[in-house]
Amino acid sequence: MSARPAIAFVVQRYGPEITGGSESLARAVAERLAGTYAITVYTSCARDYVTWRNELPAGDSEVAGVRVRRFAVEEERDLEAFNRYSDDLYGRAHTHAEEIEWLRRQGPYAPRLVEALSAEASAYRAVVFFTYLYYPTYWGLAGPAAARSVLVPTTHDEPPLRFGIYDEVFARPRAFGFLTPAEETLVRARFDLRGRPCAVAGMGVDIPAPPDATAFRRRYEIDRPYALYAGRIDAGKGCEELIAHYARYRAGGGMADLILIGTLAMVLPPVPGLRHLGYLSEEDKHAALAGAAVVACPSAYESLSIALLEGFAVRTPGLVNAASAVLKEHCLRSNAGLFYADGDEFAEALRRLIDDPGLRGALGAAGRRYVEANYRWAVVLERYRALIESAAAHD
Repeated sequence: MSARPAIAFVVQRYGPEITGGSESLARAVAERLAGTYAITVYTSCARDYVTWRNELPAGDSEVAGVRVRRFAVEEERDLEAFNRYSDDLYGRAHTHAEEIEWLRRQGPYAPRLVEALSAEASAYRAVVFFTYLYYPTYWGLAGPAAARSVLVPTTHDEPPLRFGIYDEVFARPRAFGFLTPAEETLVRARFDLRGRPCAVAGMGVDIPAPPDATAFRRRYEIDRPYALYAGRIDAGKGCEELIAHYARYRAGGGMADLILIGTLAMVLPPVPGLRHLGYLSEEDKHAALAGAAVVACPSAYESLSIALLEGFAVRTPGLVNAASAVLKEHCLRSNAGLFYADGDEFAEALRRLIDDPGLRGALGAAGRRYVEANYRWAVVLERYRALIESAAAHD
């Protein structure tokens, strides 16, 4: 038997091939806490959050020192049908039963995961849930796991946050871990946390050895300054709007490229200077970030933005959507980026960042200081340990 206390993590997807923000957070924290705790992750067999299709084998395995228990998703999601159902609910008064049906359709519908967690919850010193939104979190917190639970909600302001079922979700945990002060402010404005332990735990950012941005440019035949977007490329992440704003910048005489890296989930329009490089290795990703004039973050719905912080770590400033309170707060607290409210502001900000190397250098240096002061792993992990122990004390 391990002398390490047993801790459970619950997250909708898990593994090195999973690139979502909350999933990456869960894995990064689990692997780094594995020396302190014997961690078991309860998750689905899905790789893709659009369909939740079972692509990974059910059962137990070990991934980087962490025990992983995968459970089959029993219903794939038809995204168009789900979106129609969602839009209908958002636009009218509805019942609790309709919200529960929405949650099932949202997925991942993995009732055996919830059953196993409920049956085994007493074996764990604490149970840490990642992301408030999904089926495993709602039903997991409805059972015995809630007694010693931490919720890392990764919240942003979106229509489902106003559903009544999430009053239940936020009423049950014993402690909360937030990614940014703006996220905590949003949650406290919506829910009564009743003095329960809370911390802005955040996520650590590894500062890599100086990447070879010159070799990266040579390898991908990049000969102009560029803005970089890193992440899943789809309209829901703001990419459609980003490309439209970039097209306006080009139409106004701007000559910098817009380079996209990550999984492509939309059709790209034929815009001069727009390039998709696909999914890159970590080494190439850091080189791409270091070589960029700016990291573009177009999503209005963010609870952290790993890409922005990774850009700051290699002294690359950000250009972010002002509609995201989290992204705007990063820029204001760090003095490391600009934000825009529309296409004209985007074009002007990008033009200024491209044309003013002194400004880029000053913003980049401020970003590096911000990451070093707030997102070092040693500090972040101590915050997670404190939350886990506070939840464990609720016996």
